[in-house]
Amino acid sequence: MVLKVEVIGPYPPCIRCHRVHRMLKQLKRERGMNIEIERIYAGSEEAEKYGKIVEAEVFAEKMGIDLDYRKLFEQRDIKTIDEKLAPYVELAKEQEIFLTPVVVFNGEVVSMGRVPKREELKELILSA
Repeated sequence: MVLKVEVIGPYPPCIRCHRVHRMLKQLKRERGMNIEIERIYAGSEEAEKYGKIVEAEVFAEKMGIDLDYRKLFEQRDIKTIDEKLAPYVELAKEQEIFLTPVVVFNGEVVSMGRVPKREELKELILSA
């Protein structure tokens, strides 16, 4: 059985979405897994079937979160971005908003608003 994986994020893809996509491709290659990986862009009809999907940067600005995205992205400081957004991920869920990157396995959202650790992705794939 093929595992259909979708990574939903902005266009052009941000560094966080690139990282998730790259880890999935590496896991597929290393483990010889039968995975179909697709990139979907937030705002597209395909993405919106999962709900309202918003770039984390846009959400942070609207919520008044002090997050210097440009600087953190230039430094490729994904860990700090994820840490600063973590308290707001649940708030977004309560408002029925998914923050990018959104990772979907066979039509089910398994992660959103952060870059999952490589081992977490591996476990999610193995349990799917």
